[in-house]
Amino acid sequence: MRGFAFCWLLAAVHCGSEPPTRFVGAADAGAAPMDTGVAVDAGSVPACVRQSDCDDHIACTDDECVIGGRCEHTPVSARCGADQRCFPSQGCAAMRSCTGSAACDDGIPCTQDLCVTGGVCQNVRDDSRCGSGMACLATGCAAMGRCTGDADCNDRVFCNGVERCASGACTAGTVPNCTDSDPCTGDICSEAAGRCDHPALMMCGGGAVMSGTYTLAPAIAYGCGAGTIGPISQVAFAVSAGAVSITGFPATLSGSAPMGGMFTATGSESRGGCLWRYTLSGSFTVDGRFMGTYNIAFDSCVATLGCFAQFGEVMGTRR
Repeated sequence: MRGFAFCWLLAAVHCGSEPPTRFVGAADAGAAPMDTGVAVDAGSVPACVRQSDCDDHIACTDDECVIGGRCEHTPVSARCGADQRCFPSQGCAAMRSCTGSAACDDGIPCTQDLCVTGGVCQNVRDDSRCGSGMACLATGCAAMGRCTGDADCNDRVFCNGVERCASGACTAGTVPNCTDSDPCTGDICSEAAGRCDHPALMMCGGGAVMSGTYTLAPAIAYGCGAGTIGPISQVAFAVSAGAVSITGFPATLSGSAPMGGMFTATGSESRGGCLWRYTLSGSFTVDGRFMGTYNIAFDSCVATLGCFAQFGEVMGTRR
């Protein structure tokens, strides 16, 4: 359970009298809801004191009682079918590919909605878009609860900073500053990695994806019980009208034709009891140089091998 906060004060004083809000825009099951900013009364639903109070009867959400005795419904798209996403207000709905961030609106005003490489939407919560003393939950901004110590306020979320208890009230943490200087990357905090990530944005690159050998900085290296790779300090691009191929990783990476200075290439190999999966994506902001990210992930891996997904930023310069 992430961040259950005690509702002892709310229970003593009309706990359950304040209804939650939901946001307009989820009428069509085949389309993502839009951030209209218009709050709509979803009915008189009591605040929570236990997990079971928060069941929204939507199978693809995790329902939790969090800070301030509020229900949070976190979408888990892995529970939906192919080409679907989970929306807290409607359940599984058709996932639309995106070519720009405007298509990624999730109906929650306090999230950053980004279209990243591969035409995939990312929606990242941002407490700074809420008012003082408010936190961004899966359903929007909500007031934080009363407390007797810092532990009462911890919502177990890295990317919204460390919550504190001050004068009996929970105060929001300071959101990490993930801003970089590249206009072709999204500036987001990765909850899974516990750090800032900068995925390349679709339709942004100002340069051309060009064939040639590129020096990587920093070099890419990883090791676990299933084996090691790297350091990989150079990769070679082969670009054609219909595809891009990258060598230099343990497996050749391939992807579709680059668009607007953007590329994504993937490859995999079986080694040490695991299926190693590699991804390199990026944006050529100028000819001969790209800013990008790499991802090393694992399938069919024995847990005792200690192999976990690895993410990182990289810059490639043509030799």
